[in-house]
Amino acid sequence: MVQTSATTGLDEAAYKLIASNRILRHIPEQDLRALVRRSTLLNINSRDTLFSQGDTGRTVLVVLNGYIKLSSTTLSGREAILDIASPGSIFGELAVLNDWPRSASAMALTRCRLLSIDGPQLIQVLLRSTESLFAIIRLISDRLRIATEQMTDAVDLPAPTRVAKALIYLAAMNARPEGDTLHIEFQLSQRELGGLTGLTRESINKHLAAFRDAGTIRISGQDIAILNLPALRQELDGREL
Repeated sequence: MVQTSATTGLDEAAYKLIASNRILRHIPEQDLRALVRRSTLLNINSRDTLFSQGDTGRTVLVVLNGYIKLSSTTLSGREAILDIASPGSIFGELAVLNDWPRSASAMALTRCRLLSIDGPQLIQVLLRSTESLFAIIRLISDRLRIATEQMTDAVDLPAPTRVAKALIYLAAMNARPEGDTLHIEFQLSQRELGGLTGLTRESINKHLAAFRDAGTIRISGQDIAILNLPALRQELDGREL
């Protein structure tokens, strides 16, 4: 369930996070603060859906706390994870800029707090900032690069390397260190790891078990801890060109 509230309760630390966003940081402070005042705060529980693929998209979202999974569904019904939005990230801009339906679904992986910005109001502000427009172009280019990389990985990289790459990515995004161990702070099911790597759940299960048996990771339910990060990097470095 999504709970909404006014931005009057937004603290200065949250505002600084918004102002550091790669697009919003180019907006003059007076305009940005006015835009934030007209926006809405959203609180969403873990595993709740914010919006679904095909929904009308009228808002752009900034993550203040938590992690949001952005995914699409293939014609065969399989999930493909396109990105995981972390604190400070912005998403939902493609639907607003192009007046398209949502091209992905957004689900909370943890409890999340988001800033929901009205799309037309954001566009009006961005049109007054050339740097912001270039930042949007760079963001879209990065999304295209990631999508291209995911496609080439599915062709070029063997399954164990794709799993290693996904674990390194998750650890870099959100891992709690405890000595030499890195605890990934949010849970992904084996099906979701398959959506991140382009592998089946059965293949994910097989290769996670191999990494576990080698002492590289520890698995407890959906919790994964990385015990030997250099071994994962060696798997990746030995396969990537």
